[in-house]
Amino acid sequence: MREIIETIQHIPFTNLPGFSRSWRAVTAGESSGDLYLREPMSVSACREAAEETLRQERPWRELADLLEQGGKRYGVPETTLARLSTLREGKAVMVVTGQQVGYLGGPFYTFLKAYHATRLAARLEKELARPVLPLFWLEGEDHDLEEVRDAHFFDRNGELQTLRFEPPEEISGYEVGRYAVNADRHIAQLAEASGEVNEDGVALLREAYSQTTLSDGMGRLLARTLGSRGLLIVEGMEPELKRMAAQLWEKVIAGGRRLGEILETRSSELRANSWSAILSPTPDAYLFYLTGEDHVRASLTYEGEVRHPSGKTERFEKEALLRVARDASERISPKAALRPLYQDFVLPTIAYVAGPGELDYQAQIAPFYRELEVTSPVLFPRMSVTLLDERAARAVEKSGISIERLLTEEQHVLARELVHEQNEGRAEELFASARREIEEVFARIKKEIAEIDPTLEGAAQTGAGKSLHPLEQLREKAERALKQKHGTLLARLEKALLLVKPQDQLSERVLGTGYRLVKLGEKALLELLDSLSDEQQHQVVSVDR
Repeated sequence: MREIIETIQHIPFTNLPGFSRSWRAVTAGESSGDLYLREPMSVSACREAAEETLRQERPWRELADLLEQGGKRYGVPETTLARLSTLREGKAVMVVTGQQVGYLGGPFYTFLKAYHATRLAARLEKELARPVLPLFWLEGEDHDLEEVRDAHFFDRNGELQTLRFEPPEEISGYEVGRYAVNADRHIAQLAEASGEVNEDGVALLREAYSQTTLSDGMGRLLARTLGSRGLLIVEGMEPELKRMAAQLWEKVIAGGRRLGEILETRSSELRANSWSAILSPTPDAYLFYLTGEDHVRASLTYEGEVRHPSGKTERFEKEALLRVARDASERISPKAALRPLYQDFVLPTIAYVAGPGELDYQAQIAPFYRELEVTSPVLFPRMSVTLLDERAARAVEKSGISIERLLTEEQHVLARELVHEQNEGRAEELFASARREIEEVFARIKKEIAEIDPTLEGAAQTGAGKSLHPLEQLREKAERALKQKHGTLLARLEKALLLVKPQDQLSERVLGTGYRLVKLGEKALLELLDSLSDEQQHQVVSVDR
């Protein structure tokens, strides 16, 4: 594998965009105060979680059967499914991660989370000396189609392109994982437009996303790439899984407003201490939706009013809701604040591989684990990786700016510095000097005129401002002229930024998993990730293809 890896660089998360204070604190090993119930990234905390979850009564056999059935549907290898025997016996624990079911594999960070889960499970199995199974939770019941429908990639000319999933009919509130998909045409477009491709990667993507659904397509892709590494896959909206959580749903319903009040109090505490609190659910509604045979999610108020996206309403008394929890659990669809509790109630989770947003909202919902008597997992920040192909690496080199600065600094700052360096600072110093001289002149005038008539001091100050205004206008014109003069340099900077930070974000959040597979192929991609370290830093990998 080393023959395609040219360099690996490590960049601290300190200045990288899109990472919250909690992420930076956890990855730096700093105290995160009382954010979480268990110390993040702690093996001893994982051991405690394992002992706690294995003491609990759980439908071990039914859970193993469900995962085996789903695994066969997705194409998980028999060798991996055979390990479910340890789960049937109540001896296995899990490393879990998950994500919404993005089109053609979703953004690359989704794949990084799944890969990281397999890697972490293997490590914890050795350290804990017990079976540790990695599992990916498909979040197909989310109804935000806009968030998952786009698959971005670079074409042969280095331009960012988008493949957009367009179902025959968009239904407001519909669980997106159920949308039917046949992506053959888009995959052909991706392969054609991308230039040199890996045919095995193209075939894998086509097999995953032909005549399927958004959820099953993601499940197939993960089974074919990471199934041999032990990854199990489950769809959160499986009816049998919902039924396993009946006791949890009953507690939530019986508690009424209790969880909402806990969340509000906790969020206020976090904000008071300058931590993020990104979850802000509807204050008068339960932390779950109700669905019907149409698979549309409808909000439910504490007063029992069901608000359908269509505008239709109906009412449920609390006793009727409790009957739903007991007898029709598949109708309950948890919101973001409750989904992790559902996951960790039905699974023997000891560790969760989390993204930046998840670290934030896990801090918000930490009290829920005690309130609902669910074992809290240990949080591990996911791997974060920028892949630079030959074209991107050349663009970085031509820009004359380090990859770290390209990733961490804003374009206008880098552009101004480039122009300044080419002009050797002469224009900037000229205007700075002129500004100082004008300010000094008016400072003397202000002092002298105040002695003559103090009421004129304000006029002198105003005069200084008016004198500086045309100077600033001239400076801006000069800067624009310099940018035109140095257009080639600035164009190189813009190209480098597009390739390493598309849409002004880390490429792992924009470029698709499908694109990475089509360009590199499954084998090379996995071997590349295997070569990376476990350091809690962003890793930049230059590859020669």
